[in-house]
Amino acid sequence: MREQADAEERFEDVRAQRDALRQELGDLRAWLSVKLGYSSRNLVLAGLTVLSVASDREIIAKIEELTDKHEQ
Repeated sequence: MREQADAEERFEDVRAQRDALRQELGDLRAWLSVKLGYSSRNLVLAGLTVLSVASDREIIAKIEELTDKHEQ
């Protein structure tokens, strides 16, 4: 019984780490989207703002474009 409880606790730790990494990646995508000019803010009900972020492919393409321009 104790082994099962330990396994469940480790599973919850892994899940928490996964969720933290997902949040960190989401924050990075949002920051990159803003810096690269891809973001758009939409005001919705109750004064909340929704920030649209670029996809990973769009972010990479923009970085490649900027890098190519800088190298020329």
